Amino acid sequence: MGILDRLKGLLAGGRKAAAEPAFIQGESDQVIVHRHSGFRFPQSVGDYVGVSPTQYDEGGLDVSVGYNHAKLMGLAVTVYVYPDPAGEAGLAGQYSSCKAEIGAEHQKVETISDETLASAPNGARGLGRKALFSFEDDLGGVKLSSQSELWLFSHKGFFIKFRATYPDTMKDQALAAVEGLLRDLPWP
Repeated sequence: MGILDRLKGLLAGGRKAAAEPAFIQGESDQVIVHRHSGFRFPQSVGDYVGVSPTQYDEGGLDVSVGYNHAKLMGLAVTVYVYPDPAGEAGLAGQYSSCKAEIGAEHQKVETISDETLASAPNGARGLGRKALFSFEDDLGGVKLSSQSELWLFSHKGFFIKFRATYPDTMKDQALAAVEGLLRDLPWP
């Protein structure tokens, strides 16, 4: 099921019903737009296919869309867009909260890198932060070593957060593929 099918489900009273839908149709039937931020979510971006648009609040301000890589099976990226009431001043606190969530969700989490960014890979201006984590999860008795990337930006009154997760065995390919999605995804 594609991103547009899931959007239709949300608009028709799907998972998280809202007074006003968060997503509207874009310039084509292959693009949805977050009504409040103007962030565009194409059905496909490079080798990624969009899935699961989700609205978390009644006002439609807090949303996400998932993207799965079509060639690197196991590489999934979720793009979150939600209000940033404090502007860039609130970035440090939000970043700390996002990092703590990763630590709470997984076992044996180790921070591999942590950096401050002057802009997004696509050149969008605005302060950002990026961290790379390794962790081990137990999936039905099988230990799986994985990596997760957290990218967080303050952009035009919204936080734009990217969470990517993939098996440790594909880390070299995945690092470039995730950065490619961030570079190619259109920002308002």
